[in-house]
Amino acid sequence: MIKIQSMSENEFEKFKEWSVNDYAEDLIKSKMSSDKEAAYQIAQKEFNEILPKGLSTENNFLYVIVNQSLEEVGFIWYEKENTSGFICDFLITQNYRNKGYGFQTMKWIEKDAKDKGMSKLRLSVFKFNEPACNLYNKLNYKIVEDNEENVIMEKILEN
Repeated sequence: MIKIQSMSENEFEKFKEWSVNDYAEDLIKSKMSSDKEAAYQIAQKEFNEILPKGLSTENNFLYVIVNQSLEEVGFIWYEKENTSGFICDFLITQNYRNKGYGFQTMKWIEKDAKDKGMSKLRLSVFKFNEPACNLYNKLNYKIVEDNEENVIMEKILEN
């Protein structure tokens, strides 16, 4: 069982640092960047463009995922544009993976998005991230765009 709670400012700062570093590493793994410093600069620039007001950025929802023992097991961030949502970042930390937290979180986010008036959710996942691809397939997300290094997946949220 999980609990999803809104991020605090301290949690946001921790999340921002992790998110930028993780995205920079993914840019290198996917060969979208070959230079570590350039990848970091790209990741930092994109993060700041999407969340110019941090936690106060309108139509962005940032949550911490906590387990029944009140241990922080991950983060999820998604944004709303009209009636669509886009999952910007999602992490279940390494030692909590393969315990159902990712599946439970995605089901919760789908309901949360629907409650906020969204009719579909989209996300981008790097092709090398097989565990994430498997999770999204299990949740019936469909590929709507296939790029060289990543795919865009979408799920229509049922009534």
